[in-house]
Amino acid sequence: MHSPRIDLLAGALAATLLAWTPQKQTAPAETREELEKALRAERPEKRRAAVMRLSELGDPPAWELVLRALLDREPEVADEAQLALGRVTDPGFLRELAGEKGLRARDPWLRLRVAEALGRVPIEVPCEALVRALDPGDAELSRTLLWSIERLHDAKRLGGERKKAVEACERLVSGRGEGFVRAAALCALDKLDHFAADELLAAALSDSDPAVRCGAVAVCGRAPEQECLDSSRRMLDDPEPRVRAGAIENLERLESRAAVLALVEQMQREPRARLRWQILGWLRSRSGLDLGFEPEAWRAWAGKLEGRVHTGESRASGGRLGDTHVGFAGLNVLSDRVAFLIDLSGSLWATKVGERTRKEIVDEQLRAVLQALPPETRFNVIPYTGEPDPWEKRLVPATKANVARAIDHFERSHQTGRGNFFDAARLALLDPEVDTLCVLTDGVPTGGHRWNMGLMIELLVEHDRFRHAAYDSVLVDAPKRRQRDWALLAERTGGRSIAVELE
Repeated sequence: MHSPRIDLLAGALAATLLAWTPQKQTAPAETREELEKALRAERPEKRRAAVMRLSELGDPPAWELVLRALLDREPEVADEAQLALGRVTDPGFLRELAGEKGLRARDPWLRLRVAEALGRVPIEVPCEALVRALDPGDAELSRTLLWSIERLHDAKRLGGERKKAVEACERLVSGRGEGFVRAAALCALDKLDHFAADELLAAALSDSDPAVRCGAVAVCGRAPEQECLDSSRRMLDDPEPRVRAGAIENLERLESRAAVLALVEQMQREPRARLRWQILGWLRSRSGLDLGFEPEAWRAWAGKLEGRVHTGESRASGGRLGDTHVGFAGLNVLSDRVAFLIDLSGSLWATKVGERTRKEIVDEQLRAVLQALPPETRFNVIPYTGEPDPWEKRLVPATKANVARAIDHFERSHQTGRGNFFDAARLALLDPEVDTLCVLTDGVPTGGHRWNMGLMIELLVEHDRFRHAAYDSVLVDAPKRRQRDWALLAERTGGRSIAVELE
């Protein structure tokens, strides 16, 4: 039994600790006024710092100012505001984000940024708010809202009545809308109501749109092992490489003997170079063996497996696969359907190596890789600064004439400005043939609507789940932190990233 004196001391101590507990304070009006003034400062870094401090205040007037910063002309400020809104904990302001100030605002970029941020908030979000904002005329917004529904569900923060969300997803999947939206709707539906998604799965697996089939293969990846195995093996016969890529990833995750044997068979018959190398890389990383493209040797190894395959490296293991005899600034080119994205922002012109500019060195590197491409390869070259400047609209065969034209076009390119990697990547992937982006950059995107690399990675990876394109990157004098970012983008898309110094 506690003595009265001990109880009294314990009570006093508890009261003291409570007094020391930090309490959210309402900021003095002049402090908020100063931060509001800082949002109009000429230097974007000062405006971004103001956004960060306002988000720390966390009261409705501060959030109103953060919301306004979503429309800032500089991407580093707008991205910071978008990230900040993902930390909103005020239910009242959350309701405003779902209304005219947010998801139903006039500005399309504000709507899009709010739609993404709502998928990260640490409090419960009613699914009705997201469903009401779905817009058949705005595919990017609708897809982002569906992704937010998935993320909130996974985080156990999706509230409200789900019936309307399920019905909305069912209509989208069964409709005639944009394929990426229908795929996103199927994935969201599988989270909301697995049985409802299962009823639409067979039709989705045979849909005419490859993005929908990609979404269906992703749903199959969540199924029980035998069901996933059977469906994924069937989809290895799909005519679209991105669908086969999804099926290959499912089989890699299963790590069973049956899955390994299916992968070996696919490696032997797969027409796309990138997918053959992906399978070989996975087999090597899991086995520790160096058997090359020898199916009989791999079958003999697989026949001895019992239980799961040893879990080794991630699927971004292509850097040690061997020499393809096609290299770009030190990186083996594994793909026969590749777009070369070259960052022509200021750093490429500002520094000389000896008597040559970096641009002249890149001219030489690009000339070497294009001239080494096998004739069956199809390629494009997309220099970019503030805007991407594609040489061709689509991939073209690597004939001598096309290679010479591409080299001449790039060597004549002299645009300068800030590096808008995000838009260049999205433009390149409008070509459905592209399965690899080979990027040469200083690693620090600064132009366009996107600036924050962490946010950019999440958005690009989400876009890639129904596209299955690999991001390979060559980083020239990139900061260590940016090197880690690009390595993460490569890992999450099945690509590779190396850091080099141009000489």
